[in-house]
Amino acid sequence: MSDRRIQQVSLDYARQYAAPDTLDENDELLVLDNLDRMDFSNKTLQPGFIMYCFCRSGKAGFLLNTQRLEMQAGDFLIGLGEQIFEDCHTSPDFNGVIIIVSRRYSQESIVGLYHLWPYLLYVIDHPVLHLSEEEQRRVGGSYDLLVRRLRHRSHRYRRETIIAQMRTFYFDICDILSRRCPQCDAKHSRSCALFDSFIRLLSMHFKTERNVMWYSDQLCLTPKYLSEAVKAVSGKTARQWITTLVIMEVKVLLRNTDLSIKEIAQELNFPNQSFLGKYFKNATNISPSDYRRS
Repeated sequence: MSDRRIQQVSLDYARQYAAPDTLDENDELLVLDNLDRMDFSNKTLQPGFIMYCFCRSGKAGFLLNTQRLEMQAGDFLIGLGEQIFEDCHTSPDFNGVIIIVSRRYSQESIVGLYHLWPYLLYVIDHPVLHLSEEEQRRVGGSYDLLVRRLRHRSHRYRRETIIAQMRTFYFDICDILSRRCPQCDAKHSRSCALFDSFIRLLSMHFKTERNVMWYSDQLCLTPKYLSEAVKAVSGKTARQWITTLVIMEVKVLLRNTDLSIKEIAQELNFPNQSFLGKYFKNATNISPSDYRRS
């Protein structure tokens, strides 16, 4: 088990690595284009923002929520926030760019995340996308346009033009995802809106609330209707999503902290250590102690 502590990465912390001529005091969108200054090889990081990383050359490797991943030239990473990055390393010739967006700004710039939700499960399983040459040109072009808009400080409608460019960038990402996951259907706007609300609630309360009825009550729905809507969008029921987030958090705590299993059970509002052990083993076929040792 790693004895490193999880370092929460805020937007303010990331700002020190941003391109200076794209910044202003209240920016909630950052462009990081000088990654040579970043050395996270011995750190365990948990970003509190959405990020998009495009690898222009070289290679980068890391663990993302315990999943070993590698990026090479032409690859694109979608980071959904609150994920755990560790064991990061890059080749000497690595060159890439990162766009960081606060959650509030992301909501404003893309007018809700409804078009992305059908692909959420795919993104969780495949956070690194291998882009075609045409897709690389499109992503690189969107990045270049965004940087030009950020640098155009005298533009009277600078913020509006940046938001418009981010929307274009966002829908390009959705188009790229739709080609890899054609069975996902983004047309059910009502179901997508419910899924959006459910995921927001879940991300805030999964550590204490694991009952589908609690979430359905908050949304003034029946548990059955909520689960059917969630499954129609994502392919997983509400209960499965709850379990997914809880198990991901337990794995992070087991791997990256020295908390005892009893303390983890208390942290996640389980009645006792035994209850947590059964919950974890039912979902993973391995006990928490065996997972920690592995």
